[in-house]
Amino acid sequence: MSVSSSSAPSEAPANTTGVCSSRHSCLFLDFLMTIKPKDRQRMLQKPSCSFFIYRMLPAIAQQVTIQLIWKGSFPKADDVELTKSIEEQVELLLKLGIAHKATDGKLTIDNDYKRSYMYAAMLGAASISSLVLETNNEKRRGKDVEKKAVERWDCILRYLALPSEENTEAVSDTTKDLFRKANFTSGESRIEITTFGFQFLLLSPVKQMWTYVIEYLKLEISKGNDIVEVIEPLIQIVLLANRGFKAEKECYQIDEQWTQPQHDLLNHLRELGVIFIRKRKDGVFFLTQLLTHLATNETIDDTSSEKASNGKVIVETNFRVYAYTSSLLQLAIIALFTEMTYRFADMSVGMITRESVRGALQHGITAAQIISFLRANAHPQCVATSGPVNCLPITVADQIRLWEDERRRMDLKDAYIYSHFESDDEYHGVVRYAQERGILLWANPQQKLVIVNEEGHEAVRQWYKRSKGASGDSGAGTSSA
Repeated sequence: MSVSSSSAPSEAPANTTGVCSSRHSCLFLDFLMTIKPKDRQRMLQKPSCSFFIYRMLPAIAQQVTIQLIWKGSFPKADDVELTKSIEEQVELLLKLGIAHKATDGKLTIDNDYKRSYMYAAMLGAASISSLVLETNNEKRRGKDVEKKAVERWDCILRYLALPSEENTEAVSDTTKDLFRKANFTSGESRIEITTFGFQFLLLSPVKQMWTYVIEYLKLEISKGNDIVEVIEPLIQIVLLANRGFKAEKECYQIDEQWTQPQHDLLNHLRELGVIFIRKRKDGVFFLTQLLTHLATNETIDDTSSEKASNGKVIVETNFRVYAYTSSLLQLAIIALFTEMTYRFADMSVGMITRESVRGALQHGITAAQIISFLRANAHPQCVATSGPVNCLPITVADQIRLWEDERRRMDLKDAYIYSHFESDDEYHGVVRYAQERGILLWANPQQKLVIVNEEGHEAVRQWYKRSKGASGDSGAGTSSA
């Protein structure tokens, strides 16, 4: 029997990412399902938390919850597809502990959740918050709050997109540790962005903000802090975004009775740009418009909110890209999948090419993410003329998907080919052994060829030696991959 090293084609693996939520729920709900049941139950007892969880539920799950609270049951659907959707949402409610299934199969609402939700619903989102609103005076008034908030969030994105000593010093050690543990960056002295980091940059602002906050909560759990103690003030602040606010005039007291993890959360929200603190001695903080990102369920199509933003990108049918911006951050993100050709003071020009898109795909960025980014950042004139979908020419979107499909044809893996068996028994013996160990990739009884994966080669080699006897020679020669 002879053996040689080669590469065997296999199914291309499905694209996975650490920054995507599940199909039926949002990132926040997915996170709740990972914490301890005792902590999750404590959250259901908090009026602010129960109200916020309800707002994050998918529409069908919300309807089921309301029916269970007020009627104790919900009507069955006649439509098969709708029945399947309801069953999926019921499963979500069971995992969250909002509903329970009795031994007879009847679905009931959790008593703690029912009590806290009804209390919150009667008072309203703003009233259930323990935060104290203050009338601001001229001396403490925040100036250019929105501008400073955007600058803080851009500092975090620049740390990922444009690694430099200056950008590294602009973020806290907590953010650096968070990105490293979330696998967005690698390395200690020299920071390098990973595949997940590239994917994070192409997410919508709402998904970026939620991804960051969830990773922060995971970091708090790893430190051994009480997660409910951290989540409750976070939710109370987020719920204030729904009542409307005047960013530079209204402020809220910083409760000195808060624990250290809660004060750390406030400082971290300040770094995100979600809140603004002029001076610590003032004892107050201001809300910013970025807070509305956390008040939004990221699984809901946020085309309307993104369309309202001032997009800067125009894509033509000839694959030429015009970016009307001087922001180094935006240009760095666009350059991930575009070959930039010209750079002017307030405009840059590039081309979407097969090579530039393949380079992005090799970094783990998907065609869907590129298309979503271009549509979300389309120039308002393009959106007004062609709509939120056709603002990116269909020919360009289809071609980007086709370039991605080229890479899905096959995936090469190192493997070993066994041939020239001395007998049928020897061939069948190797096949049986490889099948039992789960290392067999392919076998052909007519040509007497066997292919095993790279990890299984040494095991087959040792088995062959044993089968031939201690004095026998395996006759196996290997060539480097």
